[in-house]
Amino acid sequence: MATVHAKIGPDGSINPCHDLTGQMEIDECYMRLALDHVMIHNPTFPFGALIVDHTTNEISCYGANSNRKNKLLHGETTAFWNCTELYPSPSNNDMHDPGLEWSHQTLYTTGEPCPMCASQSIYRGVGRVVWGTSIPDINRSGRQQLLIEMDDVISSAHMGGYQLDHHVPNVVGGVLKDECDHAFWCAFNVFRDEDYYKSMAIKGLDDHIEKNNKRFPCVTMPLFKAQYD
Repeated sequence: MATVHAKIGPDGSINPCHDLTGQMEIDECYMRLALDHVMIHNPTFPFGALIVDHTTNEISCYGANSNRKNKLLHGETTAFWNCTELYPSPSNNDMHDPGLEWSHQTLYTTGEPCPMCASQSIYRGVGRVVWGTSIPDINRSGRQQLLIEMDDVISSAHMGGYQLDHHVPNVVGGVLKDECDHAFWCAFNVFRDEDYYKSMAIKGLDDHIEKNNKRFPCVTMPLFKAQYD
């Protein structure tokens, strides 16, 4: 009975990744779940996240960008919040007695965490972070980004007295990159205005636009431009 329950996600659905054994196939499987989740809940901002206990291969919680409610609720932030609500501190002391063993958790996120979410990953103490497409590629898709990559945030982490913080997550990037790039490229078409095209031309990136338009047809991708008009 316990084995059956282990294959059920927190939303009651079957976990198709549970019995996989290779790390790459596990990471790709969970990234696909994170992308599928956000394409259902907020396809116009496809920052989806999933937190998984990598010691048991069980899903702890999901997250999707919640900019309709609060623009600060990025996918990763929402996942952290959801996990903390699902697994509260048994002693009401989340700093010293959290409800999850966070070092056993892997955060999967369709986009490389911004500095805010990267910092949360460090403060929350997750063991791993796996992301799909990079901050520069999200920016080249047309959306505002802070061009500070997660590795730079991690290298800035220090304990007191300027000691290097060695309790930082291991990071794997570029997992299911093409699928994640496709989602961001199509969703952020609404932000590619005249100034965007001028700036990309100045940077010599006209070919990037042409290549992505060919690679990523948006016929099947939901685009709700009306909400930005």
